[in-house]
Amino acid sequence: MFAILAGRAGHYLLLLLACGLLFFANLGGPSLWDVDEGRNATAALEMHEADDWVVPTFNAELRADKPALLYWCQIVCYRLFGIHETSARLPSALAALLTMLVCYELGRRLFSPTAGLFAGLIAASTPMLCAAARFANPDSLLNLFSVALLALFWAVLPQPLPSPLGGRGAEGTARWWFWALGALAGLASLAKGPVGFLLPGAVIFTYLMWERRLALLWQRGVVESILVLGAVSLPWYAWVAFDTHGEFLRGFFLRHNVSRFLSPMENHGGFPLFYVVVLLAGLAPWCVFLGWAFWYGGWSCATTVRPKWQTRWLATVDAGKACAYRFLLTWIGVYLLFFSFAATKLPNYVLPAVVPCALLIGRSLERWQLGQIKPAAWVVRAALLTLVGIGLATGIGLAIAAGLIPLESLRSRAVFGLAPWAGLGIVPCVSALIAWRYWRRSQCAHANVALLTGAVLFLGPLAAWAMVAWNDVKAVRPLVAGADGIHKTRDIRIGALKMEHLPSLNFYVQRTVSHHAEPSDAAAFLRYPLPVYLFLPATEWEELSKQTPSCRVLGLRRDMYRNGEVVLVTNVTEGLWVRQ
Repeated sequence: MFAILAGRAGHYLLLLLACGLLFFANLGGPSLWDVDEGRNATAALEMHEADDWVVPTFNAELRADKPALLYWCQIVCYRLFGIHETSARLPSALAALLTMLVCYELGRRLFSPTAGLFAGLIAASTPMLCAAARFANPDSLLNLFSVALLALFWAVLPQPLPSPLGGRGAEGTARWWFWALGALAGLASLAKGPVGFLLPGAVIFTYLMWERRLALLWQRGVVESILVLGAVSLPWYAWVAFDTHGEFLRGFFLRHNVSRFLSPMENHGGFPLFYVVVLLAGLAPWCVFLGWAFWYGGWSCATTVRPKWQTRWLATVDAGKACAYRFLLTWIGVYLLFFSFAATKLPNYVLPAVVPCALLIGRSLERWQLGQIKPAAWVVRAALLTLVGIGLATGIGLAIAAGLIPLESLRSRAVFGLAPWAGLGIVPCVSALIAWRYWRRSQCAHANVALLTGAVLFLGPLAAWAMVAWNDVKAVRPLVAGADGIHKTRDIRIGALKMEHLPSLNFYVQRTVSHHAEPSDAAAFLRYPLPVYLFLPATEWEELSKQTPSCRVLGLRRDMYRNGEVVLVTNVTEGLWVRQ
């Protein structure tokens, strides 16, 4: 496959081209998504303006939700490229790109270059990784360092293992590998806290226990890794604790770690198999081959399988790769089990499980094209027909969202700009039909090309351009853009009435926002002896306008978060501001 682009350089070119479409094309097109993107981008902006690299704030108040690594990356991007959505999301996109390259290199080491290429393209064209690349939050950074840590662990773990590091022990140059492991764990903890090193550590511990190699943990290099972890992460935690008198640590560790695990926060609960469903949806369209991957991968975990079982159950063992399969299945299992026990459930928590799933799928597709495995005809048909179903469901779903297929319950939520993109659902259908034709001719390599190309061409336009249609139902950016009086250099006041669900307002006005819970407080705010701009729901303005008859409306926009309209009003009339 890809004979012209064979070799690592050619593979890298293909991966970079795919990522250019999936991760970077029109990165700043969609306005910020609330709530998380608005808060994260604004926290970095406030740190940037205050030239404070230690204490995260949002709306001039301490933000203890996440550590500072994402904010640091965003500050650098703001200073290099300016303050806009692309800069806010660029760290996530770059982290996703590096994650895909690490996935490719790990696939080469675990299996083969072709498996690595397949896995990299599969991971990049999954909704979970693609969405993380285009979203300004710490998940993409955490995913990068978690995947890199586990890939490095595998790289320095000889198979079989005669000594801790191929006969050199932990001395000399080999010690740098332990230090690198510690540094990656430290960066992961700066990205999102203890899960950054605890879960990769749990994967390593469980895998070594399965392999009966726990003795490897009793060596000086492991201690050095822990020391480097502390050296990388603890200085900032100590500094922010000192500057906030311990308030950040209490909020972050007790509320946003312990409490999230023990009880659902912000109504983010879920059923026991929540993450199984999330993983299936997040791996679409590749989830149609996940059954193959686990079936053949599971059988290949065994050192030997009875010949009669191989024939009966079509479980051809991947000779010599048992340890690789055990490592990947351990990786997936630890993340699914840990977060399944956690009370607070969010889809992005299991993002680090995407890469091992992509590696399993990539290897199974490679073995399929090499003829090493021969799934039953009905299995192949079912997978390709399911792929057609995913395409049809996507097209119908976009048509419904765009109002082309009217549903009374969704009439007020239609996003009309999605209409031209409903036809993208045909792409998986066409790729499945082409793959079917090549499979019938026993040309599985060509079938894989069709599937990989179709996945990239399906998700890329959806992520890069279809999502821009949602700008029409996100109120903040167009309202701010239409208010000429809102300038950073002017002495004005910005307020909001019952608008806590739109933290991106702070980012677009680039100043603190005075929030009000009662209309009487908002009315008093509009009488302030300075130019005042107030954002509020249209339903609230109907009543408030009676108390402030001299104020005027500057704009009105639909708001998908409230399923209503948001109004921008001001006490400024005809370019002047009114004292009341």
